[in-house]
Amino acid sequence: MRRYWDIAHDIFPAAAPHYPESLWRRLTRQTMASIFGKSHSDSGAESKGGCDLELMARLMAPSPRQADAATRFPRTTHCIGSLGAGGAERQLVNLLLGLAHRGHHAQSLLTINSLQGDAAHYADLLAAESIEIRTNNTPIREEGVELIRDNPETVEILKQLPPTFNAWTFDIWVELSLMKPDVAHFWLDHSNIWGGPAALLAGVPAVVLSTRNVHPGNFPYLHTPYFHSWYQLLEKNPRVHLINNSYPGAASYAEWIGAPLARFDVVLNGVNLTHLKQATTEERARIRRDIGVPLDAPAIVGAFRLSDEKRPLLFVETVARAMTQHPNLHAVMMGEGPLRDETLARAAELGVADRFHAIGRRSDVSMVMSSMDVFLHTAWWEGTPNVVLEAQQLMLPVVVSEGGGAADAVADGQTGHLVPRENEEAFAEAVIDILENLDAWRERAKTGPKFIAGRFSIDRMIDETLDVQRRACEKESQEPAHHGMK
Repeated sequence: MRRYWDIAHDIFPAAAPHYPESLWRRLTRQTMASIFGKSHSDSGAESKGGCDLELMARLMAPSPRQADAATRFPRTTHCIGSLGAGGAERQLVNLLLGLAHRGHHAQSLLTINSLQGDAAHYADLLAAESIEIRTNNTPIREEGVELIRDNPETVEILKQLPPTFNAWTFDIWVELSLMKPDVAHFWLDHSNIWGGPAALLAGVPAVVLSTRNVHPGNFPYLHTPYFHSWYQLLEKNPRVHLINNSYPGAASYAEWIGAPLARFDVVLNGVNLTHLKQATTEERARIRRDIGVPLDAPAIVGAFRLSDEKRPLLFVETVARAMTQHPNLHAVMMGEGPLRDETLARAAELGVADRFHAIGRRSDVSMVMSSMDVFLHTAWWEGTPNVVLEAQQLMLPVVVSEGGGAADAVADGQTGHLVPRENEEAFAEAVIDILENLDAWRERAKTGPKFIAGRFSIDRMIDETLDVQRRACEKESQEPAHHGMK
């Protein structure tokens, strides 16, 4: 498939910068130093500065466009990798739909990847509300080709970015230059790092970066080495505004980047869980019978990916400890992942395999959860764990590790227990406390839906996100115009 990046190389196969040579060489040297974290020589001189993205933006545009801060809704383009069935994607869709219902029609979505198969999970919901969805380079527009032809200096700047992402940044720059939003709002790390520089170079007045639940260094399968340096550079730009969905998550990024915590706005997730239904008496009996849990036995339930950060081994060890006090206790674990076999082997070692039921992925998660008695979640770190919110919505007493944003997601002492994530024995103590006082905890857990509606409402999430975007536009409208070179 042809990309704007390919077209740029056709038009300028070996374009020369139009800046004074000394300025160009200094800019390139600084860029390389920031990317690779080391000095690069220029005629024997060492450079130790970082790349100034604000300088790049000023060089490329007479001035960033000024947003109309007086408008009710800023003209906004959101950008994300795809519309797969992930937590960030769900929040983005909730935001877009909620704003559309409020009359915000000056919003659009740009996806970096094509929307096919699982990547299009939420696409139909947005299409039903006539929300504009564009995909990078699809189709190639003639005005995009003209933009490239008219901006050889920008083309050369973008060629100096790391080859691991310069093509993506280039394509996003073209799209944003044509769409001309007041706000470019990016979601998750790849979009943030690829799109942030593109938005600055396109002269977008306000750039918003919504970060992951914890900084990407915690996820080796997602992390790339250039994230750290480029987050540091973007954070220093006054047109860039950062959001995280929990206070611990914001602190994680701030410490990792070396930025003040005040650089982050915290916007808790918004969820609508009123559609969740508890299993009826008959359904509860059928589900327990199918799984192998006696109708009169107390039962623990969990639902999570069976991977290191979720700590499934701790889940089964907690269950085993609780079973020493309650021999008729059963446990149900929903989910798949690389530690499934190891978890089942551990259950056998601990002598609880006959009461430990690993039932894999289920389409009736809420029905299974509400058929059990206690919800257990042992993850080392979470952003906003939706399954924990769902358990409370279903009025199930919960025992949850307080790692990360999970600390914000439980009404501790009311809907259940928050447990220090380092204290592994405390999980079993909390489970045993609930089992031994089950009627009282069931009564307390009836407040779960009210807690969720108050702290995690979609309307609150929309209000707070819109407030960040408006403040970003107002700040830019108060800045003096930036005059650059042409």
